[in-house]
Amino acid sequence: MKKDESLELSIQEQMYIYTKNYSKMFPKVVIIFGSLLILSLCIFQNMNINNLLTDPSSKYLMLYAGTIAAISGTAIAWFAHKGKSEQSQLRTIMKKYTNDSYFLAMGLTSHKNDKNIINDFYDMCLEVFPELKQADKESLKETGKTLELEDLTLELEDGDYTFTVGDISNKKFIIKYFEKTPVNYEQLNEYLQITWDEYGGNNIFRLICLAKNFDSNILKKYTKLMESKNIPLDLILVTDNGFSGLKISDFLN
Repeated sequence: MKKDESLELSIQEQMYIYTKNYSKMFPKVVIIFGSLLILSLCIFQNMNINNLLTDPSSKYLMLYAGTIAAISGTAIAWFAHKGKSEQSQLRTIMKKYTNDSYFLAMGLTSHKNDKNIINDFYDMCLEVFPELKQADKESLKETGKTLELEDLTLELEDGDYTFTVGDISNKKFIIKYFEKTPVNYEQLNEYLQITWDEYGGNNIFRLICLAKNFDSNILKKYTKLMESKNIPLDLILVTDNGFSGLKISDFLN
């Protein structure tokens, strides 16, 4: 694994994480303002007109509720109009960062032999995914060890299925190396379904499939395959000396 110094996030990686966290704020802010709007409407509904005439404090309460309602309504309208566009731009930036980092890292990475392919690829991923490097750094600070990848074997009725899994941001970072090739559509779809059943789509940070050869039919059905479960799915070719990106997912989880 990498040493502590190499786990320091670069300025670009820090900006990526900041951008991603900023993007996640939009729905939370809408929920907050929506709750305030509902609270204000409840206050209006429970107000008694007679109390407004006899109790001066009720007028201030009405003014307060009206102000909150106006601010909340305006904020929700702005986020509905502008927020969607902002989120789209932020996601475009994050996708471009991931793709650029992926292809740059793959161009600079070699693997030693079949036994170390997953470890070599994981070390490369530290340079691709800032969230992974951050999780590695936090694990080192808390436990004295970098993030551990574990081989998980699921024993199902139709056979055993093995993955290499790591935890990142409370989600699963999954690497599957297909030693038997070529990998066809049915195999890939089967593994996608198994990981979905085991973890759920929203709990998978990324599913990366490594193989020395993928059937050409997979490329035609890749979009359908990925969108059916909304899981970020990367198909990576293992070459004689390194790795090559066949398909890199645009979906961010």
